Amino acid sequence: MYPVSLLAFGRLRLEPCRGLERHYLDMLRAYARMEVTELPEGKGDMARQLKEEADRLRPKLAAARCAVLLTPEGKLRDSEGLAQWLVARMNRGESLAFALGSSNGFDPALKKEIPEQMSLSPMTFPHELSRIMFLEQLYRAFTIIRGKDYHK
Repeated sequence: MYPVSLLAFGRLRLEPCRGLERHYLDMLRAYARMEVTELPEGKGDMARQLKEEADRLRPKLAAARCAVLLTPEGKLRDSEGLAQWLVARMNRGESLAFALGSSNGFDPALKKEIPEQMSLSPMTFPHELSRIMFLEQLYRAFTIIRGKDYHK
């Protein structure tokens, strides 16, 4: 099984979102050893909050061979493009760690340290929906890789 982790700040508070997360995690287990880690959001003014969150995130990202920040300014990929990107990482045997920042995003210093950045959309979505949308797109990419009917 291919190791993939999602590191997310904050908790899913809405039950429908928690249910959807369970749904996609259950389906992803057929393709990947998927782990979601919820991290507490930082406290204080925005600069302090982002630094605190970056300090929590760095060791977890360092544990993966490929760390990816999910940011609005990251590279946009369609579902097929994400599948191709995943295949390239899988062929290199890279474990993946995706990070979804808090509502204030990521510390600018962390963004400079982690060159691999991906965008879910140019639009802005609530944090909880972004998390579900990412899991759905990850599942869709794995079904594309395996030639399953879900994608159609």
